[in-house]
Amino acid sequence: MSELDDLRCKIDSLDKIIAECYAQRLDVVRSIGEYKKNNNIAVLDSGREDLVYENVKKYAAGYEKEICDLYKFIMDYSKNKQSEK
Repeated sequence: MSELDDLRCKIDSLDKIIAECYAQRLDVVRSIGEYKKNNNIAVLDSGREDLVYENVKKYAAGYEKEICDLYKFIMDYSKNKQSEK
């Protein structure tokens, strides 16, 4: 196996982990959406979003902007899912 194949294999393994974790996150997002709906709580919580950004930056290892860009998409999608009726 070539070095490129080895690297691609690592990417495939990481993609599997990312996809599994994201699916789990979406399950929790669904539960949060239901809780907020049942308790008349607004979907948007900007303080919580700020906290999420600060938390993920701790694990960004030099990729803070890229991680925050990704999480902007993730949180926007999560808010949309929570807003669905």
